[in-house]
Amino acid sequence: MERIGSIWTMIVRYLLLVMFGGVIVWTCNSAGISVYADDGETPDGAELIRFDFHKSVNQEVGIPAGIPGFFTYFYEGKEYHYGFRFDRNGTGPETEKFGTAYVWAPYTVIYYDAAGGEIENYGTATAGGRRLFATRGNGEELEAGQNKGKNKRKFAADYTVYGQSLRLSEGCMPTAVKDGYRFEGWYAWTDAGVVQEKELAELAKQEQYGILEDELNEKYTEQTKLLENRESERYPASSITLYARWDKIWE
Repeated sequence: MERIGSIWTMIVRYLLLVMFGGVIVWTCNSAGISVYADDGETPDGAELIRFDFHKSVNQEVGIPAGIPGFFTYFYEGKEYHYGFRFDRNGTGPETEKFGTAYVWAPYTVIYYDAAGGEIENYGTATAGGRRLFATRGNGEELEAGQNKGKNKRKFAADYTVYGQSLRLSEGCMPTAVKDGYRFEGWYAWTDAGVVQEKELAELAKQEQYGILEDELNEKYTEQTKLLENRESERYPASSITLYARWDKIWE
């Protein structure tokens, strides 16, 4: 009977692969082992980091335990596909209720500049000047060079799955405060869909926040795709800097 069960398991795995277009789905037979995703192909030159999927937060991939789920990310114009299942016997967050799954993928670093104000609540971000770690994965250190030496009250850094949303990687944006102003959110300057990183960085370096704020025309939320070009989802950003925008409170 055990041999027959093993054969049926192999057949089911094969059918899943055929049914879902070759997406690789790994399932675990023994208790205490998390089911995880593997695309079977690593992008050349991409630094990969582990992200843990959590059903109640990951709106793009959240599905009932035991049902195959799918996730796609873009890297240098190429699609990479994952298939996965949630395992109730895993070791991830709230695993007894939701199960766990994780994916290895490139990531985007998000830098936050309070633009003359201060960070009030960091969310899942790390204060400026501190090292950045994959707290929603395996805890490894991430490359976040622009965060080094920054004022912890004026700057912060976070990360997300390369090309996907903050909500997908269970991230929460920070909030900021400034005397006499209302915080409107986090923005970037885009021209024809392309983020103008260098121009904004120069204005911020010179603390020309008035001019900088006039250029901030694209708001970013926890659901925003982090792309080099907002008009093309095939080219995500490896890093992006977002600036606080302020609305003057008139008495």
